[in-house]
Amino acid sequence: MASSLTGVDGISTQSTTPASTAAQKPLDKDAFLKLLVAQIQYQDPLQPLQGTEYVSQLSQFSMVEQAIAQSSRLDDVNAQLRGLGNNEATALVGKRVTVRGKVMAFDGLTATTSSVSLTAPAQSVTARIVDASGKTVRTIELGARAAGAATITWDGRTDAGQTAPAGNYQLKIDAKAADGKAVEATQDVSGIVKKVSFDKGYAELLLDSGATAPISDLVAVEQADAPSGAK
Repeated sequence: MASSLTGVDGISTQSTTPASTAAQKPLDKDAFLKLLVAQIQYQDPLQPLQGTEYVSQLSQFSMVEQAIAQSSRLDDVNAQLRGLGNNEATALVGKRVTVRGKVMAFDGLTATTSSVSLTAPAQSVTARIVDASGKTVRTIELGARAAGAATITWDGRTDAGQTAPAGNYQLKIDAKAADGKAVEATQDVSGIVKKVSFDKGYAELLLDSGATAPISDLVAVEQADAPSGAK
């Protein structure tokens, strides 16, 4: 239960139990301004402040006002920059892009591809297709690979020869050099941008393969291939 106590300069404060303290919010700028104004308003007239103390209070008040104004202007600038960035992101719709990612989207019918880039030559490269539960549904042995990009194609079949359910799968790469040391591999996903979404607070690309990635994972952009028969 909270009890009322009389603090300095006659300002009433509240003592709280541990339970109520946890529910209190931290002191924000509005609360600080109210506290500062109340302190000036309820000062004892029989004990006037020294000039330096009053100037110090006015200086604090001015600094808080400036900080609030600067914060408001920065919010406006940030909103404008975000709007410009979102407008540029929509220009990616219809473009073929490559993004960093480990997702292989399988539609249940057609084969899906992804890319990896090896930082050094590898004596053996193994790709594992993993479902949402963490189970490996397909293991693909790629053999020896030179440093650089390599494309991985998955036909959608499991190790048992059955067609895997449609959905998003994780691609995991295990690459080893001739001496048995691990070789680092970065993973890329390519596709045509069908939609740009902003509902998460940032631009997110949806590819025709079903894969999604934040625009910060964008690696490359190119014109989409012309439809077959187009002149």
